[in-house]
Amino acid sequence: MRDKTVRRRRALLALLVALSLILISASFGGSGGALHTVQSGFLDVVSPVETGASKVLTPVHDLIHWVDDVFHASSQRDTYRRELAAADRKIASLEASAQSHQDTTKLRRIDSTLQLSPDGPVDASVIEQPNGLWVSNVTINAGSGSGVHVNDPVIDPDGAIGTVTEVAPSSSIVTLLNDPSSGVAARDSSSREFGLVVPEPGNQGVLQMADVSRPSKVSVGDLIVTAGERTTQNASFFPAGIVIGKVTAVSATNDTVTVAPTADLTSLDTVQVLTSVPAP
Repeated sequence: MRDKTVRRRRALLALLVALSLILISASFGGSGGALHTVQSGFLDVVSPVETGASKVLTPVHDLIHWVDDVFHASSQRDTYRRELAAADRKIASLEASAQSHQDTTKLRRIDSTLQLSPDGPVDASVIEQPNGLWVSNVTINAGSGSGVHVNDPVIDPDGAIGTVTEVAPSSSIVTLLNDPSSGVAARDSSSREFGLVVPEPGNQGVLQMADVSRPSKVSVGDLIVTAGERTTQNASFFPAGIVIGKVTAVSATNDTVTVAPTADLTSLDTVQVLTSVPAP
């Protein structure tokens, strides 16, 4: 019984298709007569079916288009993200290059002003920053292969930062001015008062100039510079006139002067090692 029904439906469908083809062909041949009447009648029957099918299929078409738009938008979003990430990397690289160039220019100016060329300046970059609050050394990418020695003084574009304490063929460790073992002979650039710059006890980010004979001669805001003298036997010394920091407080009771370093000892980049400073 079911097979007969299926056959009837198939036959009816075939008939409708055949009639449709006939009517379409006839529509090109003329628009009058009985055939036109039959054609109109047939279309009256078929049109509601077509309209209903269209109404049923429209949401499906809309869904398909929506899904396609979503995938297209998602693809565009991923493309834009990749392009933005590439642009960010390019900008960061350009900014780093510009900063490095600026730092190098500053170092050249220091070399020229203080006539440091005979002191064998070797440019280097910091490749490892302090990795803890109480760590006071950095690693640079210049070593014995570049002529670097233990006890060589190190500066950056903002002033003195420390001394080389370990040397490898292509790298070195620089102990910074805020390390407890550090000590640099210094003078007040205004009064010429002499002292020894060491870390301030209990304050990792601050220095002090100790053993000042006449602290009353020193004023807040004065620049503290290297004295160009050796402080201890076999220790390195800096050429005279390299900036260490600014005076932020003066104590007349214990002959000390508080100094804020001009170089940011927590974030160093381009530095210079003075490899041939002559003995005083």
